Amino acid sequence: MYALQNENLRLEVSARGAEIQSLVDRNSGREIIWQGDAAYWNGRSPILFPITGGLWDGTCRLDGRSYQIPKHGFVRRREWQLVEQGADFLHLAVENTDEELQQFPWPYRLEVVYTLRGRSLRADFRVVNRSLHSSMWFQVGAHPALNLPDWTDHGQHVAGFLRFEGTPRDMLRAGRQGCVEPGRVAIPWSKNLQTLAALAFHQMGNALVPIEVSTFANEALIFDARQVEAVEVLDRKRRRFARVASSAPVWLVWQPTGLH
Repeated sequence: MYALQNENLRLEVSARGAEIQSLVDRNSGREIIWQGDAAYWNGRSPILFPITGGLWDGTCRLDGRSYQIPKHGFVRRREWQLVEQGADFLHLAVENTDEELQQFPWPYRLEVVYTLRGRSLRADFRVVNRSLHSSMWFQVGAHPALNLPDWTDHGQHVAGFLRFEGTPRDMLRAGRQGCVEPGRVAIPWSKNLQTLAALAFHQMGNALVPIEVSTFANEALIFDARQVEAVEVLDRKRRRFARVASSAPVWLVWQPTGLH
C-alpha cells in the first residue's frame, strides 16, 4: 500500500490496480471514497483499460480476428510497479503481459500519477503504444465511488443531489449486455427544483439530479459529446460534499441497478 498526505488530505493507493483505497479529509476525519461492500459493489476506484464498460458478447473484432476483452479491461487486476514517489505525488505504471496479447493485440504501457494539491486530488494518465507497426485503439477511464454522507441502505429517500457543470442536454442509456441503446433520453432533473424546460443553458448550475433509486432505473446516466465538464455531489441539504472534474469526452454516473 502506498500513502500520501498533506495538511488537508490523506491518500492510500494499492499496488493492485493502482486503485485508490482511501481518501480522508483530515480536517473532518470523513472518508470520501466508498469502502467496498459486496452487497452493493466491492470496488473503490478502479482504473479501466483498454476498454471502459463492456463489448457486445465481450468480443472485439479486428483484421478478421476476435479478441475476448473482459468488462472494463484487465489492468485493475494487475500489480502495478512504482516509478517514483515524492512528498505530494505517486507515479505507478503497468505494461502488457504476453498472455494479454491474446485479449488485446497491442503491447502497451499505462501510467498514472496521483498528486495532492491543497484540498484536491489529481489523477493524470499516460498511455503508450509500444507497437512499431500499427495505431492502437483503446479507451481509458476512472471509476471512483464516493461515500455519500447521507446514504442509508433503506432506499426510501433521496441520498443527495448531483449538479452538472457544462451544457448537459440529454443522455444515452445502457441496454442489453450493458451496451448503449439507440436514441437519446431526458435527464431526470429533480421535480422539486427547476426543470429543464424552464432553464437557459447559462442557468444549468441551478438544476439538480436527485440521487435515488428511480434516477438509476437504467443503471447509469451517460453523457457524451463533452456535455459535462464536472459534477458536484451534494448532501441532502444541498451542501457540496465532493466535486469531480475531467476532460473526458464521455461521463457515466452509475449506481447498481435496484440498490441504494
